[in-house]
Amino acid sequence: MMDLRFSCSTGHRSGAAVATLPRLDGALTHYFPASGMVGPSLMHKQIAAACAAGVDTDVVMSNTGYRFPSLMTQRLTLVSPAEAGFDAHDAFLRIGAPRFIDAADDPDALWWSIATIIGHWHLRGYGLFALVERSTGRPVGMIGPWFPKGWPEPELSWHLTEDARGKGYASEAAEAVLDWIFREKNWSNIASFIPEDNAASIALAQRIGARPEQLVSFRLAPANNMRTWRHQPRQRVLGEPVTTGRLQ
Repeated sequence: MMDLRFSCSTGHRSGAAVATLPRLDGALTHYFPASGMVGPSLMHKQIAAACAAGVDTDVVMSNTGYRFPSLMTQRLTLVSPAEAGFDAHDAFLRIGAPRFIDAADDPDALWWSIATIIGHWHLRGYGLFALVERSTGRPVGMIGPWFPKGWPEPELSWHLTEDARGKGYASEAAEAVLDWIFREKNWSNIASFIPEDNAASIALAQRIGARPEQLVSFRLAPANNMRTWRHQPRQRVLGEPVTTGRLQ
């Protein structure tokens, strides 16, 4: 592990202060050709602005490379929103960003939700992946294992954007995440907590092989009528191709 030092230096021609920034690895850039989400982070931009204003800054940051797993399906790239090269603000928080299905009209609450999702990766080492459409670089939702404090057990949770519904993205991504959970993390099962009146999520759980169990209630539950749906490793047919892949 090496330290990256961001500092201001004097430009050779203009004499203006410029920020010396590390080069971002190109591994993710290939998968987001049109998104604009891979590039200098907000911190990089703030440091550059401070340098341009003549403010001396010296920030040390550990470079651990890509810390979290990335998955790929036929149509989607799944990447942790906690990765330094992923601009979560541009993907989910900017004005005009894709809107999640059933999202509340509260930008402050959305900010806290995204911040919690990013922090979950650092605290648990896993979490919700951002789903990015490979053909366009467009973010289309989030899915992954979710286990914040107050939850009874880890949950496979999913949230699509409004314009991504009806395309089969949720089941495609869910299969990839379940494959990763069972094959690479060696989990024996994972739950999903689904309200009894959420027909779309129930249908998705059934499509990916989950089985209904008992009703569940806990203090932070987002609904009162939630049932546990249990996901377990399914038996693959001999010779069946694996549709997921690791980017690193």
